[in-house]
Amino acid sequence: MLLPVIHSFTCERIHYFMNSYYTVNIHTDQIRINQFKSQNTKYICTLTFDNKIYWYTEQQKIHAFGIIVKKKVKFFKGNYKDLEEMRRLIGCKIIFDGIVSLYKCNNQIGEGADSKVFKVEDNINKSLWALKCLERKDDFYQEIRMHQNLEHNHIIQFKEYFQGEQYYYIIMELMGGQTLSKLLEKNLITTHQQCKVIIQALLSALVYLKNEGIIHRDIKPANIMFAQSGRLDSLKLVDFNFAIRQNDTNVQPILCGMNTAPEALQDNPIYSDKMDVYSCGAILYKLYSGEDIHPIRYMQESNVFYDILRNGSIDFKVLEKANTPNQAIRLIKSMLEIDPFKRVNAQEALQLDYFQNESLSPTEKRSRFQQRYQNESLKIGITTDFEINIDQDAKSANIRKMEIHHHHH
Repeated sequence: MLLPVIHSFTCERIHYFMNSYYTVNIHTDQIRINQFKSQNTKYICTLTFDNKIYWYTEQQKIHAFGIIVKKKVKFFKGNYKDLEEMRRLIGCKIIFDGIVSLYKCNNQIGEGADSKVFKVEDNINKSLWALKCLERKDDFYQEIRMHQNLEHNHIIQFKEYFQGEQYYYIIMELMGGQTLSKLLEKNLITTHQQCKVIIQALLSALVYLKNEGIIHRDIKPANIMFAQSGRLDSLKLVDFNFAIRQNDTNVQPILCGMNTAPEALQDNPIYSDKMDVYSCGAILYKLYSGEDIHPIRYMQESNVFYDILRNGSIDFKVLEKANTPNQAIRLIKSMLEIDPFKRVNAQEALQLDYFQNESLSPTEKRSRFQQRYQNESLKIGITTDFEINIDQDAKSANIRKMEIHHHHH
């Protein structure tokens, strides 16, 4: 059964004697190239990650696309508007080639364990994007497989995938704001309203992911970004490196972090949508109290820390001391319930009275819950994502040395 055609246009193959014309039909799952004015399909290119589309550009316009036929690339020339539409429609369904002609690289804006992120400009329409550059094929396919059809306000949007000579590239929307971990470090989240905007956005993303059958497994402040600076409702969940589908059988274990649910750390780990709810509960706890759910002092001894995480007992009195509103405490407790079967799911959490319009009592409204002192231990520079990067420090020390060096001359 052929899926309907979503775009159709005429193109030509250039030959020595005579050009031949074709009709390109784009379906949601394949591209069919027919001989002009006939129903005979000459070439089929299925839209999967095993296939590649080549682009030929000149003077900032796309002039032709290429497909592989018998190990050679065959190019088809078309009207640039049709080709741009084609590019837009098949964007996240197939791998592209020719990143250099389509994008101009501005500057590096981030770095992960096995990846770098750059700010890039689309040569064709001048729009700005982020480009994530990955070295490892597995990381690349893992991330795009999870992200393939995700479209939600609070999940970072992917645009295109490229394979280069030695790197893999993901083009995604550019984040104008910072990560939630940066906002927490700077102590910028201080009102009930701000907390509510953040947790509401996170939970709505979780409801969507559950419907899509995806578990993120690594929700933490460093993986929460804001598309626009100063707008908390522009929150986006990023980094699907550890994500799995609900029915995946052979699953990589996860790195245990401060916000990891206890059931995911047992000898027979349980991975479900509830583990993401737990991580969001841990974040909300921190938003209100300024503290992590487990005291940071245990982190120095990793085996003790692991046991504390597995055991999952949490001191909720910290929240009361920080003047957290009662509805917020109830919501946090229900999200941090140790037993995943008793824990609320994201949909249930959003029904709790915390989210009903005027949930604060007059006194709660007046008391700012953030009468907090910067937690001493945080000054030492331990971050809660506690993947402390030693190389990073060494690098910045070298740069400092160089700067000092320059000043003396």
